[in-house]
Amino acid sequence: MNHFVKTNSLWLSFLGLAVIIVVLTFLFRPLSAHYQTNAKESITLMNDPTTEIELKDLSGKQLIDIRQEELYSQGHPLNAINIPIRQLLDKESLQLFDNLQKNNKEAVLYGNTELQATAPVFLLRQLGYKNLKLLKGGINPTNEFIPPAPAMTEVSVVDTSSIHQKTEQTQIAPTIQKKGEAVIPVRKGASAGGGC
Repeated sequence: MNHFVKTNSLWLSFLGLAVIIVVLTFLFRPLSAHYQTNAKESITLMNDPTTEIELKDLSGKQLIDIRQEELYSQGHPLNAINIPIRQLLDKESLQLFDNLQKNNKEAVLYGNTELQATAPVFLLRQLGYKNLKLLKGGINPTNEFIPPAPAMTEVSVVDTSSIHQKTEQTQIAPTIQKKGEAVIPVRKGASAGGGC
């Protein structure tokens, strides 16, 4: 065994170093987000009409602009805080959301369009921030409100609850099997050449 260690000491050193790096990487990896809601609760949140808020109902709520800093600097509503989408899960941003929730203050996320802010609102709500709302429509760089697109204001007339119900399995009529038929290959005569 000592002969093996002496002849392969360099390789064993590299192997030991690699194991130490893997263990340290595992120990000091960044924390992942811990969802506070399950799939069923998330679907309920997505279908909750109280998640959306209109421009007329913004008084007393903290506006959070999720657009890029360049667009925010070109124009934004008074007292709006800029947290670009890429920074929503940063430590400082999460502390702001924690403080807003502790103080029972609602926050309203908005972007260029309603669609841009939809996913961030639902992500943060899944993380446990129940005080977040989504602004219907959006705000352009000149501080003008953009009304929601007509498709966003439509109400479904389909009863989706029947889709989610478990249906009993129905018996399918037995299929009739045909007797196997022999397939006889047909040979074509050889061509004299050329042509199409």
